[in-house]
Amino acid sequence: MPETRDDLEARLLEKARIAIREMLDQKGERRDLTMTEMENMVGDLEMGLRQSIMQELADDSQKADDNLCSECGGKLRNKGKRKRKIVTVRGEIEVERNYYICTACGAGYFPPRSSMEVK
Repeated sequence: MPETRDDLEARLLEKARIAIREMLDQKGERRDLTMTEMENMVGDLEMGLRQSIMQELADDSQKADDNLCSECGGKLRNKGKRKRKIVTVRGEIEVERNYYICTACGAGYFPPRSSMEVK
């Protein structure tokens, strides 16, 4: 059965809850945080949350993949999951995605594609 938007939303909200809990655990009972310490905590929260949400969205987009090569239309053969560094407009992240090889033209393919990928 295909996953619904509500299922994806629930997973994303849980990722956010976990990230916020980890930040609050790091803060503890301290009320004397400097602005630099606060900024670092929020930055770490943002980076970790961005990483995990991007992974969820990449996983979700692969579920709808039609397994056809975007270059020649040939059938794609799944070669298993591989990690890939992606440079986004907000910085570099690492996403684990299925890697495919086209059986017709031999092109390698990591869906969903990014125009800013790092090899």
